[in-house]
Amino acid sequence: MPKGTTESRSDDHYWYGRVDESALEVLEAVRRHRAAEALMRRRMRDDMDMGDTDLAALRWLIREERDGRPATSAGLSRALGITTAATVKVVARLSEGGYIERTRHPSDRRVLLLGTLPGAHERVRKALGPMHERMLRLASSFDHAEREVIVRFLDGLVEVVDAAPDTDPA
Repeated sequence: MPKGTTESRSDDHYWYGRVDESALEVLEAVRRHRAAEALMRRRMRDDMDMGDTDLAALRWLIREERDGRPATSAGLSRALGITTAATVKVVARLSEGGYIERTRHPSDRRVLLLGTLPGAHERVRKALGPMHERMLRLASSFDHAEREVIVRFLDGLVEVVDAAPDTDPA
């Protein structure tokens, strides 16, 4: 059925058996979004000359700062699920790239505090700002009730994806 078709019918499908075609259209739209987002992230990594882990680390660090939490190497390691050795390498690359600075905790010199440099925020805003504005315009184009449905669906998707494989009742 062509993209955007609202007609509903039930067919046998490889993964799903007999299902309402409009439900499959939703899943196909999610797949298209994921593919587009993956391409956007690749472009951003290329524009900022950094890999996935470095970009995830920078985004985590900005979030920690925004939320007023001290960012440490140990926290970064836990957040990204990477080893201490990998964290040391990520921190070194971000520091050498002019994105972050490393300082010692004032009361515990063993703890390394991480902070973004002003230029890092500018580079992230330049890379992501226009896209975020377009996304906000799109979200704002839906009325409140529609946005509630979208949020409920996306939150449900998170639960489904995060669920352990053996918790599926099927």
